[in-house]
Amino acid sequence: MKIDVLPTFGRLTDAQLSETTVIVVDVLRATTCMISALNGGAVKVVPTVDAGDAVALASRLGARECVLGGERGGIKINGFDLGNSPSEYLTRTVRNKTVIVSTTNGTGALYSVRSADRILLGAMINRTAVAKAAACEGRDILIVCAGTDGQPSADDLTCAGAIIDAVRSFADLGTGSLTDMAIICENLYKNWKNGTFDLSSTFHYRRLINLGFSEDVDFCFTPDVTDTVPVYREGVIIKL
Repeated sequence: MKIDVLPTFGRLTDAQLSETTVIVVDVLRATTCMISALNGGAVKVVPTVDAGDAVALASRLGARECVLGGERGGIKINGFDLGNSPSEYLTRTVRNKTVIVSTTNGTGALYSVRSADRILLGAMINRTAVAKAAACEGRDILIVCAGTDGQPSADDLTCAGAIIDAVRSFADLGTGSLTDMAIICENLYKNWKNGTFDLSSTFHYRRLINLGFSEDVDFCFTPDVTDTVPVYREGVIIKL
């Protein structure tokens, strides 16, 4: 088994995705919200890249059947029911509903890997569960980070490292199992965990704090809150 990390999503070839378990990470905050939506009782989550597509789908399904959620630049999209705070998706609002989500980075990352055989959603809140699910499949693992506006984001890289660290509990990762980027991410996570790396100085983390989302950030970086592992296939996210 080999593990690689893409710091930002982009064009991926079928060869890169073939016979690989892909884990998409947008820890602040899209994948955390999607996991929370399923924990909140949503029937499924449908990610869309374009906010207009989300609105059109909601119109077809009808207001009683779905909930619209999403953000641009960290702020709730005008006219949407929910923003991008995990706590919003852990309420009765989403129970027994289809949650349609469009975000700045996370939904684009999911769309970029849509042709992969197996796509899981990862975050800190399910890091051990998603690591176990990926490791048990026995294939190479590719962690695709959403990043921030096309740039690598330290929060996603740290989360990727946390998942890699958890994989070690379920698979024998010998010398050569990790790419250089995977090694960097795992060490970044270890430095964060032991207090020698301060995420609060990084761009996206600091921006969310400045926007008033400190509670979101704290929750998003709480490890192993849930054992829910979402799987993305045929345009829909459900529990594995």
